[in-house]
Amino acid sequence: MDGVEIDVSVTERAAVVRVVGDVAAVDVAGVRERLLAACALAPEPRVVVLDLTRVALLSAHGARVVTRFVGACARGQVRVCLVVAVDGIAHRVLRIAGVSERVPTFPSVAKAEEVIERSLAALSRP
Repeated sequence: MDGVEIDVSVTERAAVVRVVGDVAAVDVAGVRERLLAACALAPEPRVVVLDLTRVALLSAHGARVVTRFVGACARGQVRVCLVVAVDGIAHRVLRIAGVSERVPTFPSVAKAEEVIERSLAALSRP
């Protein structure tokens, strides 16, 4: 995938997928495959944190890949959280595409993980 790096790490609560670079039309097939593979790695409670804070360019094709990824995860009963820089290009493009209104969005991976942990704690209370 020219210009795009994807790193997947699995924590106790989620698969964290960090995307770095320009997600343009020529890169989307490889990006889509790697994202879907990360979906399968998500531990219980089946959450993927998609970190796009280091995406310098997100084309309409890239936004479509993110939208389809969110849909594929939902069909597999995997929840997705987005991490985007509030003033970044990924946030703007995903807001225009309507994705950021349908998916929980956070300013950092740490904040996403904190909310996941609080949600799980609330669910486990008697």
